[in-house]
Amino acid sequence: MIKILLVEDDKIIVASLSEYLNSEGYLVRSVSGQTAAMKLLAEEKVDLVLLDVSLAEGNGFAACRAIKSEFDLPVIFLTASGDEFSTVTGFDLGADDYIPKPFRPRELISRIRNVLRLTGSMGKTVKLGDVVVDTEKGTAVKNNRDLFLSALEYRLLLFFINNRGIVLTRERL
Repeated sequence: MIKILLVEDDKIIVASLSEYLNSEGYLVRSVSGQTAAMKLLAEEKVDLVLLDVSLAEGNGFAACRAIKSEFDLPVIFLTASGDEFSTVTGFDLGADDYIPKPFRPRELISRIRNVLRLTGSMGKTVKLGDVVVDTEKGTAVKNNRDLFLSALEYRLLLFFINNRGIVLTRERL
């Protein structure tokens, strides 16, 4: 399961965004400031960081710089500071994406998937009920038995995994 660290000091945003991301199959941890974020990252494996620029303690730009240099994790800024200077600064510090508030939840999920795919942070295995897909080995196993998928079937399985919760049209497939 993909673990996301949400660094945000607005409790309402934390509650609603955590609930939404959990419903989409992500495990969400949240902290309100830079020091707590760095402490959690040192203690736990995280796949991606969602980061606000304005924090109660520290600031998102300094946190991004520290996260990139110490942990080399993908970072998406999720912030009300949508002006050109803030956006450019975020990207110059190594952010993988920058999303101004208010944002559309499905677009956020799509951007998270895109950043994880582009940074190779999707994780090696994905578990769906009894099925375990190892994306590094290119295998799918159910109850410890190989499913022996064709190349097309495997690609379709990965496509469905990367688009969980989305209705896919025949044309898109």
